[in-house]
Amino acid sequence: MVGRALLRPLLTASLLAGAAAAARGAPAATSADSVRYAIGYADINRIGLTVTNYGFFGNNFNSRAASFEYPLGSGYEHMARAGLWVGAKAVDDQGAFTGVSTAIVDNYQGTSALVEDEFTPASLTVHESSRIANSDVYSPLAASDQDLTCSYSDMPARLPSGYQTEPHRPLQILVQQRTMGFTLRAAGSFTVVQFKIVNLGPPLRDVHVGLYAQLVSGNKGAYSRWPPTASDIPGTWYYKTYPEYDAARRLYKEHFCAAEPYPTNCNFAYCPPWAGVKLLCTKPDTIADKMVTFHHWSISLGDTLRDTDLKRFALMSDGVIDTNFSSCHPGMQSCSPIMVLSVGPWPELDPGDSIRVDYAFVCGNGSDMASSESDFLTNADFAQFTSDINYQLPSPPPSPKLHVEAHADSSDRVDVYWDDFPEHVPDPTSTAPEHLDFEGYRVYLGLDRQHPDLVAQFDRADPPHDTTGFNTGMGRILLTTPARFPGDTVTYRYRYSVDHLKTGFKYFGAVTSYDLGDTKVESLESGISQNKFEVIPAPGPNERSGGITVFPNPYRVEARWDLGRRVRDHYLWFANLPQRCMLRIYTLSGDKIFETSFDGASYRGGGSRGIYDPTAERDVRAPYLSGATYGWNMITSEGQAAATGLYLWSVENLDTGKVSRGKFLIVKSDREE
Repeated sequence: MVGRALLRPLLTASLLAGAAAAARGAPAATSADSVRYAIGYADINRIGLTVTNYGFFGNNFNSRAASFEYPLGSGYEHMARAGLWVGAKAVDDQGAFTGVSTAIVDNYQGTSALVEDEFTPASLTVHESSRIANSDVYSPLAASDQDLTCSYSDMPARLPSGYQTEPHRPLQILVQQRTMGFTLRAAGSFTVVQFKIVNLGPPLRDVHVGLYAQLVSGNKGAYSRWPPTASDIPGTWYYKTYPEYDAARRLYKEHFCAAEPYPTNCNFAYCPPWAGVKLLCTKPDTIADKMVTFHHWSISLGDTLRDTDLKRFALMSDGVIDTNFSSCHPGMQSCSPIMVLSVGPWPELDPGDSIRVDYAFVCGNGSDMASSESDFLTNADFAQFTSDINYQLPSPPPSPKLHVEAHADSSDRVDVYWDDFPEHVPDPTSTAPEHLDFEGYRVYLGLDRQHPDLVAQFDRADPPHDTTGFNTGMGRILLTTPARFPGDTVTYRYRYSVDHLKTGFKYFGAVTSYDLGDTKVESLESGISQNKFEVIPAPGPNERSGGITVFPNPYRVEARWDLGRRVRDHYLWFANLPQRCMLRIYTLSGDKIFETSFDGASYRGGGSRGIYDPTAERDVRAPYLSGATYGWNMITSEGQAAATGLYLWSVENLDTGKVSRGKFLIVKSDREE
């Protein structure tokens, strides 16, 4: 795949004059729409990263949404918070000064990201665009499969706030920020963050740019409460870190480690991935022309070593590469590392001129610590290669649009429908006739969220496409009459069914496209993440006789589908429900503990966090369900977990008035939360 570049211009970030003026203005008299703090999510590939339009990254563990999650959907988090630092020698109305504009300084988890942030949004949103031709946010100017762009300024001046102990004196800069994510398999484990820094004021001297990050890994799925606390069963999230710095790669790397000695006592299986931050490139000068500085420290709130701009500037600009982590002992409350990786100086940045610095958030995973580290370094090196070719990675045909239906008739199956749009997308770099190098589709479905099984493959058999794949043709999956579904404008021309699945279990799948390839470049496949879906097979309307049923019954501690989950992520199923009904649950004494209306046409698991949590699960959309099943999380209408006991239920059909009744048993365990 080396050397195969798309002939598309890179995205040029725009600066809205009104937004820039708002950023430059005094703190008084800003309209409600002139400053808007916004967040976005870089989640197109296997990394989930919270992005803001004020220079802050991650979510400080304020929610279970992805802060820096990898693999996305796994619950493995790797960073509390990160942010941009820009330092320079400047001049303002008060005279010459050395300033560092910071999006972040040391603080507790869960605190507001805005307390010490010295940047102000100059764009109203985090704007998303994509180079994927059938994306809802497609743009011919996008450089990656998911571009997130925004801008912010370090103006106006501010008074001390929180752990910012001195007044903020702006450098008068505008930052145009872009993150880039790719679904190509080799590029699926990193997200690029690009900072273009424009001088809006007098000349700046000795400019340095740094990225501050507090990487810390753990399994958020093991915690019943959030943010994590030392009183939770897994113990403190912090002080369980093994850090290193790879100077040759300009790469800070971190891994969960429960206790010394490393690696034998780390408990690798608890949180297997490696995570890191890598300095990729600078523009217009190269990194070879600059000085890289790396410093780390253990969080110490109120520490006077980094509490002023002069001290922070010295930290960014002394050229020291501090690789000594000897005082950082995993498992002991002696080190919870924070780092700043910076580059400079630019001797002078004149008014209107700009510089650019690119970083990457990188991860890797494997079956053991060694293979995870090897995968991590491979991904870091590919991130560097991607930067070296100016992010012009090759692009396979896009994944098709999907419609999925769940059934649990005699075959317990899932039907997957898709369109033929990928077959008509030209690749300008291909030598195929009319540059149409589409070759075939691959269908994935399985219980493994991160690695669903390849269950089918179909490809063209006509020349020159008979040189790749199995040459099966599309006849087996081609619909005689294309399918259309209510509320959906897509025409679906293909269908594939996977049967003999487990009723009530979560399956994850995708349909990818792959191209012909050529003598120089191997066949390329679109990413699973482009249309990854979740589906739960269960009886559809009128698919099974026998009336309404509850399963498993009895529910004993955990069902097979929610093993190891927290108590509020457990659930049982009501199946064979009327399409519109009212479900009520009672104790044996007749006390109503739960009531909900059900509409099979719109229900997608809402209200049961274990089935689908839209905040935490950004790798898929709400699951496809059969239209006749409802998952109850065994939480009463008062917010309490249902106790062990026998319960009665009633279901009132809202169309016919018919009422059905039954009972089920819940058997819990003392070890539950």
